Amino acid sequence: MELIEATLLLLFLTTITVPWARRIGLPIEILLVIGSLILSLIPGLPPLMLNPEVVFMLFLPPILFAAAYFTSWRDFKRNRRPIFLLSFGLVLFTTTLVAVALRSLGLGVSWPAAFLLGAIVSPPDASAATAIVRKLGLPRRLVTIIEGESLVNDATALVAFRFALAAIATGSFSFGDAAWQFVLVAVGGGVVGLSVAVGGIFIVRRLNNSTAETTLTLVTSFAAYIFAERLGFSGVISTVVGGLYYGRRLPAVTSAQTHLEAEATWNTLLFIINGLVFTLIGLQMPAVIRGLDGYSWLQLAFYGATISFVVLAVRFIWMYPAAYLPRKLFPSIGRKDPMPPAAVIVALSWTGMRGIVSLAAALSIPLTLPSGEEFPFRNLLIFLTYVVILTTLLIPGTTLPALLRWLSIKDDGESRRDETLARLSLFKAGLRKLGTLKSDSGISAELIESTASRYERRIQTLESNLEPASFSPLFDEDQMLRQLMRSLLEAERKELASLREAAAIHDEVFFNISRELDIEEARLEGQRI
Repeated sequence: MELIEATLLLLFLTTITVPWARRIGLPIEILLVIGSLILSLIPGLPPLMLNPEVVFMLFLPPILFAAAYFTSWRDFKRNRRPIFLLSFGLVLFTTTLVAVALRSLGLGVSWPAAFLLGAIVSPPDASAATAIVRKLGLPRRLVTIIEGESLVNDATALVAFRFALAAIATGSFSFGDAAWQFVLVAVGGGVVGLSVAVGGIFIVRRLNNSTAETTLTLVTSFAAYIFAERLGFSGVISTVVGGLYYGRRLPAVTSAQTHLEAEATWNTLLFIINGLVFTLIGLQMPAVIRGLDGYSWLQLAFYGATISFVVLAVRFIWMYPAAYLPRKLFPSIGRKDPMPPAAVIVALSWTGMRGIVSLAAALSIPLTLPSGEEFPFRNLLIFLTYVVILTTLLIPGTTLPALLRWLSIKDDGESRRDETLARLSLFKAGLRKLGTLKSDSGISAELIESTASRYERRIQTLESNLEPASFSPLFDEDQMLRQLMRSLLEAERKELASLREAAAIHDEVFFNISRELDIEEARLEGQRI
C-alpha cells in the first residue's frame, strides 16, 4: 500500500470512529488503539512501518507546541515543584527501576541496554495526556500538573536515551559528563525556543494577513524543534518554551480573523495527528513481533507483564513520598501548599499513559553497533516498549473515568468562576463606555439606553451565577434566550438556503452571509456562561 493511500485510509478510520467513541463513552484515542490493534491481526494486511523521523520531526512539534500554547504560564510556574519532580525525578526513577527489573529477568541484557529500555518507557506521552485528560473534567491544578509533566519529561527521557545509546556503542559512561550535558542540552533548548518564538512574533506583527499568520504559527512549532536538534540541544524543551511564549504574546498581536482561522487550522491538524498517532500504535503489532522467534509466547507475555507492572507500580511508589517528604523537610512548602488529598495522589498515579514518543524512540534503536555487530536484544526491547504502551494506554485510559467517580474527583469549578468574573468585568467595562458615549458620541440617547439595559441585564445574570443558590431565574431566562436565538438562526439558515436554491442570490452572497451565521452560532455554542 502506498504512503498516501495508507494515510488517507487511516484518516478515514479516525473520522468514522468519532461517533462510536461518543456512543460507548470511550476516548476516541483509546478506541483507535483497540480498533487498529484488531485490524493489525487481519491476515494479509499490508505492513505499515512507523518511521521514527516522522514522529520526531512531524508529529511531536505540533503536539508539544499546541499543548504549551494553552498551558497557563502562571499555573505552570506555581506548580513547577510537582511538575519538575515528575518530569525529572520520576523519569529517572522509572528508568532505573525498569533497568533493574529487566536485568532481574535473567535474559543477559547488559546494564546500558536495560537503562535504554528504562529511558524509552519512562515518560508519559504528551498527546495521550492532552487528548484524554482534558476530556475528564478534572480540577484545574491536576490538569496543569499532568500536562506540565508531559511537556517536559520527554526531554529528560530522550536525553537519557541518547546517553544509554552512547554507552552501548562506546562501552563507557560518565555520570558527571551526562549531568553537565543534560543541563547544557536543556538550557540551550530553552534559549533556542525563546529566540525562535521572539523572532516569530516579530514577523507576525508585520504580516497583516490572517492566513500567513496562521501558517507562521505552524512553521514556528517545527522551527523551534528542528533548530534546537540541529544545534545539539533539546528540541522538546525548545518547542515547549516557544509554545509558552506564543501563548502569552500571540493573542495580543493578531486579529480576530487570525484567532478564528488559527483555532480551526490547529484543531484540524491535531485531530489528524492524534488520529494517525494512535492508529499507528495499534498497526505496529506485526512489525513489533517480527524477529522474536527465539521466545515462546508464554515467555513474551511474562516479560511484557513484568515490565508493564513495574512501570505502573513505580508511579504509585513515587507519588506519595514526592508529595509528603518535601513538606516534611521544608515546612514552608506545607504552609504555602498543603498536602493534597490521598484521592488526588491516587488519581495522579493512574495517569501515566505512554504513547507514540516511546514507540518512536524504540524503533529508532539502530540495527547494528558501530562495530558492525547486531544491536543486542533490539527486537525484545521494541516488543517490551510496545506492551508497556498498550498496557498503560488501555488499562488506565479506560478505567480512569470510573476511578475518578469512585474517588469523587471532579471539576472544582475554578475555571467556571474565573470565566464568570471575566465576563462580568467585560460587561461592566462596556457599561462604563456607554456612560461616556452619552454626551459626545453623536449616537442617539435611545440607542445607548437600550444597549445599556441589555448590558445591565447580562450583568445581573452573571452576578446570579456567583451566588450559592442552586437555581437562578435570571440564568434560566438567559438559557431560554439562547435557545430562542438558535431557533432564529436555524430559520435564517433555511431561508438563505431557499434563496440560493431559487437562484435569487449569487453563491458569493450565500457564503458571505452563511459565514456570519456560522460565527454567531459558534459564539452561542462556545458561551458556557
